[in-house]
Amino acid sequence: MRRSKVPTNSSHLPSLEDAAVSSDIPSSEKPKEVKMSFDISKLAVSATSVIDLEDPSGEALVDDSGNAISVTVYGPGSKQFQKASGVRNRAILDYVRKGGKKMKDDEQRELDADFLSACTVSFNGFTYKEFTGYEMFKQSYLDPSIGFIAEQVNKAIGDWSNFTQGSSKT
Repeated sequence: MRRSKVPTNSSHLPSLEDAAVSSDIPSSEKPKEVKMSFDISKLAVSATSVIDLEDPSGEALVDDSGNAISVTVYGPGSKQFQKASGVRNRAILDYVRKGGKKMKDDEQRELDADFLSACTVSFNGFTYKEFTGYEMFKQSYLDPSIGFIAEQVNKAIGDWSNFTQGSSKT
């Protein structure tokens, strides 16, 4: 029996573009070319946003001088957020592939803190103990006594409206 060689590239497959404009569609049903003047890229979101923090009662968090404190984060439209999301998703997938049913709470908190830390640009107006940079972000997000900060950042970071050009948060 003779084996035929299968091409290693996919050039023998129709492209998605070809499928979208198939010649099998009657000309009366083909979409008409319409000239559009609106450039959808004008709706692109900012890469970062400043998240003003609140205390557990919902009041603005301020430093000893009364200045508001905040966290600057990368949002869903940034490469940094996309990379951090990919790392987190792969870690979860690896856990499941290894037979894990439900991640332990400590493992989940660690994964979430890593994600938030990778998406944090800066803490504005505050520090956390003796730590700096990424380690400061991570240790503060892991601290359950100030867990309301990680919760706020986690909620805000996933909300595209916080990164729109006209957003008061950006």
